[in-house]
Amino acid sequence: MLVMQAVKHPADLCPAYNEKYRAMTVEWYEKIEQLASKHGVKFLGSYSDHMAHIVFALYDTPSMDSLLKMFAEPEMSAPLAFCKGRVFPVYDHKTTLSMIKK
Repeated sequence: MLVMQAVKHPADLCPAYNEKYRAMTVEWYEKIEQLASKHGVKFLGSYSDHMAHIVFALYDTPSMDSLLKMFAEPEMSAPLAFCKGRVFPVYDHKTTLSMIKK
């Protein structure tokens, strides 16, 4: 199951410019693949809309339970001190095309 995470922070709290949140953000980027693997989740990548202060992360997870266990890790929950996010299932191109053609 593909799942997208969208996380947004206010401009004044951007870790690129705000020292207070930089270390926890760097830790997330450095540990995300290891944490995902620990829970049987595949981290497919993250993509930043820097001007809008939004980071998108894409995961392939065997279950929402596995993903939620990963999100409970301290390195995953720490950025929520200055960010708001949402998590939602998504479909890839081929799956969407197949659904539309039915």
